[in-house]
Amino acid sequence: MTPKSLRRLIAASGVLTIGILSVLTAASQSAAQPDRVRIQLLSRGAVLYLLYGAGNSIALIRDEGVVLIDSKTSALAPAIVEAVALVTERPITTIINTHAHIDHTGGNVAFPMVGDIIAQEHTKAAMQKMDAFSGRNAKFLPNKTVGDKMSLFEGRDRIDLYYFGPGHTNGDLVVVLPGHGIAYLGDLFPLKAAAPVIDVANGGSGIALPDTLDRALREIKGITRVVAGHDPGLPPGALRSSLGDVQSWNDLQEYAEFNRAFLQAVRTTIAQGKSAAEAATTLSLPGKYAGYDMRQAKANVEIIYKELSGSNRPAR
Repeated sequence: MTPKSLRRLIAASGVLTIGILSVLTAASQSAAQPDRVRIQLLSRGAVLYLLYGAGNSIALIRDEGVVLIDSKTSALAPAIVEAVALVTERPITTIINTHAHIDHTGGNVAFPMVGDIIAQEHTKAAMQKMDAFSGRNAKFLPNKTVGDKMSLFEGRDRIDLYYFGPGHTNGDLVVVLPGHGIAYLGDLFPLKAAAPVIDVANGGSGIALPDTLDRALREIKGITRVVAGHDPGLPPGALRSSLGDVQSWNDLQEYAEFNRAFLQAVRTTIAQGKSAAEAATTLSLPGKYAGYDMRQAKANVEIIYKELSGSNRPAR
């Protein structure tokens, strides 16, 4: 199926079940390309898409151009271009970076015609220290920054950008698309059933994370679906038949409760006089979290111990 015929199919897809579309880009079908970018319909009207593979991105197709939320790596940027071209002839004109990590910002350098690159002000400060954005590539740094909140566009295209405090880093944006009932939290909510990665070097905080997530849950209204920052992965060659990376609002609430319970469990081990190493092997969490991926647990225990001792102080 050609890109043009596929676009005609999508244009008529308002009667289809949301999430039915899932295609591979031409680049991702190459055996030499281990990381794939796939595109999947997120909302009726053929204007909002999930780009998944090596982390999640979102594309909002507007009359004026495409808004890309997180640009993946520079190596995957050509596959992003191909994927978007399958569903629209409009160019990518705006990029939103949810935080500074290279798997969410590296692709910026592949879009020289983009007008606006938007990020939280701490994220821009972190990106200015990265080799990827030094020298001639400094032009791919954000040229608009968010303090606590910014709104873009109007009507169904509206995007609300929120900063609720430190978590994964000290510059995590929450991107809300109220016209579609969807929020994207980047790596503030990377995967539902996994202990988070906390980047202390970029202002992340294990103590602040539960409060940051609670504030998002409290202040964001009218959202029913949440896109996680990373996809759980699929077997080679597989196509997904459902929105595997789109969680419910209740899933986000469970993730916030897990991080609150994790912090409380660490505080309990400190009260018991245990060292961080001892705490990491004896941490007691409610049974409902038994299936969580805890590979980051030891590192997070050590981070929280240092924060509570005052040696790591997150910046707001």
